[in-house]
Formats: sequence, structure tokens, C-alpha cells
Amino acid sequence: METRMPGPTLPERYSPAQCEANYNLRARHPNALELMAGWQRHAASARATLEHYADERFGESAHELIDVFPAARRDAPAVMFIHGGYWQAGDKHDVSFVAPLLVRSGICVAINNYALAPGASLDTMVAQTLNALHWLHRHAGRFGIDANRIYVMGHSAGGHLAAMMLTTHGAANGMAAPVRGAIALSGLFDLVPLVDTSINRALGLNEANAKRLSPARIARHSDAPIHMLVGEGETRGFHEQRTLLSSQWQGVHALPPVPRRHHYDILEIFREPGNAWLDSIVGIVRAATTPGSFL
Repeated sequence: METRMPGPTLPERYSPAQCEANYNLRARHPNALELMAGWQRHAASARATLEHYADERFGESAHELIDVFPAARRDAPAVMFIHGGYWQAGDKHDVSFVAPLLVRSGICVAINNYALAPGASLDTMVAQTLNALHWLHRHAGRFGIDANRIYVMGHSAGGHLAAMMLTTHGAANGMAAPVRGAIALSGLFDLVPLVDTSINRALGLNEANAKRLSPARIARHSDAPIHMLVGEGETRGFHEQRTLLSSQWQGVHALPPVPRRHHYDILEIFREPGNAWLDSIVGIVRAATTPGSFL
């Protein structure tokens, strides 16, 4: 188990205005709502055409629901996908479109919800994500999942929650989360740059709890690898988030940035048969490739 504690991080040198420019993505992408409306249309189509178990309850909270899209074969690897939305927006139903090509590739897909800010703290979201993973592990046989091949994958804030599953916060009773690895798309691994931005109005982070909830600043509790992917058109802040985690953790594998893609349309790779980045993710989950073989 890795216990090396990270040192100072690059984003701290930026002014609040620079941090706002790096992380206020709605301002950078005025068509974000239009793009997300497209997600919802594609997601509804996926739910209409794929066999799945909807709104399975994995905890006591009304937010702790998960959809499961089984693969055709039993003993399949699985991905639990965590939606983004800066921990204050989004729903599992928005991203069902990630499932069809993964299921076609022999991978079971589960997509979980979690409570959102300002009604819930990030600590609650981490705990609920861990609950979902343990529930999926316990019920693996019901959905034809190989319990030893469960990956956690998330986009944006979901990438942060995926990475947290490998830290001391992503552990229950001293036991690491039951995952073979994590995959983060446009993930956030240091939350300190968000403290003085408009994004923090709903989150209520201060520097101390931002550090406590930043994967790059806390000890790992799992040796499972994490694979990272960003769009070429992401802000400097998101590119540096990826670089930062690589400098602080071992077992980090960065795929090349996706050309001509930014924070929102990077998810289009899940709708493109034969996309090289999607094929790499499939290979990682199915253990058909070794880390870095995409390069």
C-alpha cells in the first residue's frame, strides 16, 4: 500500500481569476446545456434499447440508486460509471449512452447516483460511491459480473469520486474498495483551485477540507492502477490536474489527450464504434491490454 504524501501543487500559484477561467466551464462553453440535452436524448435511447435493471437501491438514501446494464456473457468484467456535474448537478440517466458499446464489447455497465450539493457534502458523496461499489461487488453474481474485475470510472466530478475510491477515504473498516482499477475522464484530483471560484458557492469548501478531499494530497489505500484521459481542448487547469496526479501517485497511466475534444464532448468517444480511445478503455477493463499499450 502506498503511503507517500504529496507536496505542494502547481495550481496554488494561480489567482482566483485564473482559477475561475480554468474551471468555470459553462462560461467557456456556452453551448454546454445544448450538448447535455443531446446526452439525455442518446441516454434515453440507450435505456429504451438495452436490457437493464433500473433504479436498484444500494443504500438507505433516496439518492442511492443504480442502473445496471448486463453484458451478454456471464463472468463479465464491469464498469461502474459516475456522472459529473461539479458535485451539484447531473443524474445517472444523463449518461446511460456510455453503456451500449461497452456492453457490446462484453462489459457490464452500472451507473450510480449520489446526493448533490448543497444538500450533501463531498464526504457524503464519497461514502455513497463506496456504498455503490460494495453493493455491486456483493450482487455481482446476480448480474453475471466477475466480482474480481470491477472498475470504477467517472467523468469530471465523477473522475474525482473514482480516484477517491483508491484513497484512505475510499475504504471501509480499513478495507480498500473492491475495484481492480479506476478510469478518470477529465477528472479533478486537487480541489484547492476551486475554493475561490463560483463553483464553490454550492460546495462550501475551505482550504483545509479541499485538501482533505483531494486525491493528489492524501494517501492511497489501494494499489489498483488509475488510467486518466482528457480532451486536447480542455483548459490548462484540467491538463495540470492530470499531470499533478501523475507526479504524486504511483500506478498512474495517462492516455494521450483526445484530439479536438473538450470537457463536454469527450464523452462522445462512447458513441463511436472503433474509436481508439474507447477501444483502449475496453482493453483495460477486459485485461486485454497492458497499461500504456495504447501509446
